[in-house]
Amino acid sequence: MNARRMLRSDYACQYRAVDSPVHRLPSGWKMLISAALSVGIVVVREPVPLLILTVLCFSYYFLARLTLADLWRDIRFFLIQFCILMSLFLYKYGYPAGVWPGVRTSLQITLFFIPGIVFLRTTQVSAMMKGLRRIVPYRILFLLFTSLRFVPFFAREMQEIIMAQKLRGARLAPQDIRRPVFWKDLFSCIIIPMLVRAFRTADEAALSAQARGMGAHADRSYYDVRELEKYISGRNRAAVAGGEAAVERINLKKALSRKAAKEAEENQELVK
Repeated sequence: MNARRMLRSDYACQYRAVDSPVHRLPSGWKMLISAALSVGIVVVREPVPLLILTVLCFSYYFLARLTLADLWRDIRFFLIQFCILMSLFLYKYGYPAGVWPGVRTSLQITLFFIPGIVFLRTTQVSAMMKGLRRIVPYRILFLLFTSLRFVPFFAREMQEIIMAQKLRGARLAPQDIRRPVFWKDLFSCIIIPMLVRAFRTADEAALSAQARGMGAHADRSYYDVRELEKYISGRNRAAVAGGEAAVERINLKKALSRKAAKEAEENQELVK
């Protein structure tokens, strides 16, 4: 049951421990692919190139062995911005002139984040920092990857806040999105608690880093699990090789002893 739980994700942008071609790529290549796809999504305006980039983004997503349930967890928050943008474009340009600009802009915003979501889903923080620590100062890396680490954390926190506020009577259902009370409850029941939670979490993270000596030295040591595993496997291979050599020496000594005993017996027979 625990192994099955490790293979599935409980909230958006959570790292998913599976074996896939995207997981096996170095973090630098994944960052390059994500940047190229995101830039292409921002640049295109025509339907055909946008359709091609859409296929590429979702192919890249599912190549990482992510499921439709994972996709729903990752992009369901973009449905709100889709509704908002479509309402604004239809209000400004009318129907049907505002349909395509609204759909295009909403789709571009959603697709822009998908390569980054794949990067978070397939790359551990230690691997990210290991690939960039030679060219980027470690304080900037700490700030960047701590922020990325808190993306799924705040997604989970938002889900818990929404559930709690609904139980308290907040009108946050999708069918209430056209009513003014929806936006009032969204601001007072979701946005303000999330801001308070974010400030408190940032303060706790800063105190935790300071207590561990963050910034006390110019260079920083890293606990690299992969390097430790390589070291342990090397020691194990050396121990196995040493054991095999010891066994060979023992066998050689036994063979020499048997040979010496046999020669002694032959000499005794000759003497007789």
